[in-house]
Amino acid sequence: MGSSFNAQILVEKVAKLNNSQASIETLSHWCIFHLSKAKHVVETWDRQFHFSPREQRLAFLYLANDISQNSRRKGSEFVGEFWKVLPNALRDVIENGDEFGRNAALRLICIWEERKVFGSQGQILKEELVGRHSEDNNRNERHVVLKLQKKPVKNAVEKNSFRL
Repeated sequence: MGSSFNAQILVEKVAKLNNSQASIETLSHWCIFHLSKAKHVVETWDRQFHFSPREQRLAFLYLANDISQNSRRKGSEFVGEFWKVLPNALRDVIENGDEFGRNAALRLICIWEERKVFGSQGQILKEELVGRHSEDNNRNERHVVLKLQKKPVKNAVEKNSFRL
């Protein structure tokens, strides 16, 4: 681990990022070591997040989580910088990811709110993204129920009834 920060080295490290705890923690420690470059680290994180394949984006969120929670003892630089980019990244995973990714992103939001990682802003994030996701699910469920109600039961006793 060199003592000087190089954005290209970070890009190379992020390209190798995966969902393993070792991968996330190793890169998180490297980033926290370069606390004075938090702005550059997060800008690079954000740029690489949007260029990364969808299946790697959850690892990016886990990395941001690890950096944010573990760097708080040393200063608020990373928390402040990640706050600028995480809402859009989370929205991307929630809206475009698979069910596992959506659930993991929603769980991270709840953890951040419970642990006050982003202070009172965590509650706002939770209300906006978790609330919106719940509303979308409710709309989809109502839509499915309406579709199911249109199918008549073929049994003679309940000929004019509808399934629920």
